[in-house]
Amino acid sequence: MIDYEAVLGSLFDIVHVTDAQGKTLYCSKGYGEYFGINPEEMMGKPIEDFYHKGYFSPTITMRVIRDKKKVQTIQTTKQNRKLFVEGTPIWDQEGNFSGVVNTSIDITDEEKLQQELNEIKYIGTLYQSEITKERGRKKGNTCLIYRSTSMQQVTAMAEKLAQVESSMILLGESGVGKGVLAKYIHECSPRTDKPFVHINCGAIPETLLESELFGYEKGAFTGADKDGKSGLIEKANGGTLFLDEIGELPLNLQVKLLTVLQDKMITPVGSSTSRKVDVKLITATNKNLRQMVREGKFREDLYYRIHVVPLEIPPLRERREEIPVLIHYFRGVFCERYSLDRQLSDVCYRILEEYDWPGNVRELENVVERLVVTSHDELITPAQIPRYIHNQEGSANNGVKVDRVMQMQDAMEEVERQLMQRAFDLHKTSIKVAEALGISQPSASRKLRKWVFPRE
Repeated sequence: MIDYEAVLGSLFDIVHVTDAQGKTLYCSKGYGEYFGINPEEMMGKPIEDFYHKGYFSPTITMRVIRDKKKVQTIQTTKQNRKLFVEGTPIWDQEGNFSGVVNTSIDITDEEKLQQELNEIKYIGTLYQSEITKERGRKKGNTCLIYRSTSMQQVTAMAEKLAQVESSMILLGESGVGKGVLAKYIHECSPRTDKPFVHINCGAIPETLLESELFGYEKGAFTGADKDGKSGLIEKANGGTLFLDEIGELPLNLQVKLLTVLQDKMITPVGSSTSRKVDVKLITATNKNLRQMVREGKFREDLYYRIHVVPLEIPPLRERREEIPVLIHYFRGVFCERYSLDRQLSDVCYRILEEYDWPGNVRELENVVERLVVTSHDELITPAQIPRYIHNQEGSANNGVKVDRVMQMQDAMEEVERQLMQRAFDLHKTSIKVAEALGISQPSASRKLRKWVFPRE
């Protein structure tokens, strides 16, 4: 004869069965260990009575009775245990609903382990931040904050290219840190004690751009300084010239820039005499210059001159492991700048790590500054994070949308389904999904099997 109770006890820590009204028909002998209730006292009594006495929360049996379908949840007991509970409806041979069976697995130790892992991860974030700052102090005043493999490769290549005179172009979306990387390259180069001149070609009006870049002689035009003026390119002589947003440079000035690169000579506005200049050129753009060449908006000869060594910086959404490091770094910067003491809660880190950051590092820096200066308390909470970040506005994913009225439980399950699918698309493994969602790895595995990899 098979001992079914022994079989169930080997598969689950707790098994609890009720009738269709929620009255207890059976519960495992170990109920007292996990819930602090004598199983014999429960027989024939409504399970809801024990829920209202605080022996466990939340309740699951009445949800199964109400919805007539399987329900899963994490339950906390009066004994301070964490249980993964699955409630399943029971149907008789005629197809009538006849009761509920709850199976529970103790995950208390797994929850504690996950908490310890989160603490280790946070300590690692602090450690990584200090390492990168120390690396920056050794190289110069500019420190690169990173921990992803992709940025390690970018940084290693940047340090290598800093030792040669080849022109290079930095590619990437707006806000990824092209200006910071250009300054870092200069500080790693033999020209580090010479000028670093940063020119944003899109920020200077086109009517003034030529005189600002190349300078002018006295009397070159109405309103010109009587003694003339040296251009920004000449001020970079011996050092590094960084031309940001190079795609905004007008075609007529592209010709003059090509002369600077080919002949290392510069001719001020209103002058017939050229002057020799020696600069290491770094350019940057978030535009498709090759497409601009095809459209006749960018000179092909200049394109090949500046595109000798391209270096692409990936967007922040593709290197999410750097988000907590950057948050910690910028929080420290702004706390020191404004003489404040502010910390972000763990939930804040998780919310910010899940956001897509269309404005990249620049947007993240601005958000952290906003949180630091607007918080009235030492601990920054999720309520202070801008609403558009909670809602994923401005990102590729617009979050959960409610397009019809439905049962609350159905809505919650739909949210869970979307959340699990999105988390898996981003993180690929159940361990990383669990970290991102703040749940245990077994819970993440079960939810992934339920929503992302359902059985046929």
